[in-house]
Amino acid sequence: MPEPRRTPRRDLVRSPRFKSPVARAVVPVLAGIGFFAALFGITYLIAVVVSDDTEGIRIGDKQFTIGRADIAAQRIRTYGPLLYADLKGTQGEQAIVVDHDPNRPDTDGWSVYFAYRADRGPSCLISVNQATEQLQDCDGAPITVADLERAEPEAEVVVELGDKPVVKVRFAAALPPTTVTGSTG
Repeated sequence: MPEPRRTPRRDLVRSPRFKSPVARAVVPVLAGIGFFAALFGITYLIAVVVSDDTEGIRIGDKQFTIGRADIAAQRIRTYGPLLYADLKGTQGEQAIVVDHDPNRPDTDGWSVYFAYRADRGPSCLISVNQATEQLQDCDGAPITVADLERAEPEAEVVVELGDKPVVKVRFAAALPPTTVTGSTG
């Protein structure tokens, strides 16, 4: 029996072949760039959808919300002044301490200090003693807010009145140029 004649298979799909050397060099590079651009775009969209910016805090904010005035005042009465590190600067020299006079209403009597001794400057930053929860200076000696450098006019405590008053620290860059800052206490 004679062998059947073989015909070439034409149903196979051939991958495109670029004839020009420039096309063979440029097309894969452009395809790679397009792939990574699409990957970046998809990743960015996922990050935007997933991120939850309910706090509203952004790097560089000129205003920092402490919280409800009644809760913050009670916390200070219970635990002492609040120490916030590096709210304004990045070297630790702009840490602040917020205090409230317990003899004044929750919406009044607030003050803000830099977190260093007034007589020694930023070279003597304060911290909180973990055992006693009291403020201490760079040598470990216990101190009070009376020993600290007042932050006005570079920062001030603002109480926004409403159903539940909110305490905020506002830095000078956020203050209108005609505003005279000072302690409410």
